[in-house]
Amino acid sequence: MGLSFLLALKVQPRMTRMRRRRRRHHREILVDVENSKTWVAPEIPLDLLIEILTRLPAKSVLRFKCVSKFWSSLFSSRYFRNRFLMVSSQRHSRLYMSFMDLYNDSKSMLLSSAPISSTFPSSLVFDQDLTIRKMGGFILRVLRGFICFTVDSKPHIYNPTTRQLVILPAMEDSVIIAEEEEDNYEIFFFMGHDPVKDQLKLLCTITTMSNDMGKIESELWVFVLEAGSSWKRVAKEFPPHLPHPFELNMNGVLYYLAWTDMHTCVLVSFDFRSEEFNMIQVPRKAGDKILPRLKKWMTQIDYGGKVAVFDLTYLRVRGTVDLWVVQDWRKKEWLRKTLVLQPSQLHPIFDNHRLIAKGTLKGEEARRCRKMN
Repeated sequence: MGLSFLLALKVQPRMTRMRRRRRRHHREILVDVENSKTWVAPEIPLDLLIEILTRLPAKSVLRFKCVSKFWSSLFSSRYFRNRFLMVSSQRHSRLYMSFMDLYNDSKSMLLSSAPISSTFPSSLVFDQDLTIRKMGGFILRVLRGFICFTVDSKPHIYNPTTRQLVILPAMEDSVIIAEEEEDNYEIFFFMGHDPVKDQLKLLCTITTMSNDMGKIESELWVFVLEAGSSWKRVAKEFPPHLPHPFELNMNGVLYYLAWTDMHTCVLVSFDFRSEEFNMIQVPRKAGDKILPRLKKWMTQIDYGGKVAVFDLTYLRVRGTVDLWVVQDWRKKEWLRKTLVLQPSQLHPIFDNHRLIAKGTLKGEEARRCRKMN
């Protein structure tokens, strides 16, 4: 007990002296700051500030808009939004999966997986439920952090980060919609990006046709996703066609397959910058039968940076797939490659399943297909 008391007596003066030194040093700093008229707090360079802020969660960025007018204008600028999307997509890539109930909107769901790491885990967990009330919809388009889906012939733009939903107006000037009943026309919305003006745009295709596709009428409309925009009809003289609902976006150009009649398949391109359309007919290998639309299995893919048509029509019969690569669009030149599957690789292909090619990865031919019921 005595030894502890002596140690306490020795230690206490030392602690007291240290506290006094700290308080005196702190007072000296305050006096220096108050006496200095030229002292200014160090300012973070703008480029470094943007790099720091782009690595924050989206909720924090939205909350920090109230810090100052400068921060609010910074977060609203296109440069910051594009930079934030690029950094976020590199570090927090997610997989979206939707379950759409065609008869009951309240049962539809939109799920998101945990961020996908560069190690490509063998399993993913869908840890976020992004479902909103009466979501419904069909055929989701995901681009630059936004999701587009269609409900009752109207496009819905959804931001899964902020949970904001914008319903775009219907096309009041559409002749087809005004004259035809809802079940008598097909309507699709495709989303794309104009890299020059840095604008998100929607392309709408409206098509009506007879049962044998002997008569087809179509309209093409464009909407710029900005305040005050309205639908604008484009390419009124472009040949009428029935688009396939799946698209390919490459360098600001949209590609989709379409039919101009029951037996003629074409590849359509739409440049989101110039808003111009082009069309070339998909070739057919010599000796192949002329098959109607419902008996053809085709999709467009990115093949090493070039658009190509993946034709699986004769996969079950011949065990081969025809790959038609566009070599020169203006000259309408195609290059055909034949992909051969081994008999052991054909056993999963049944009448109830469809194979959909997903394109190339780092210049290699895509060999991964997924089964769709």
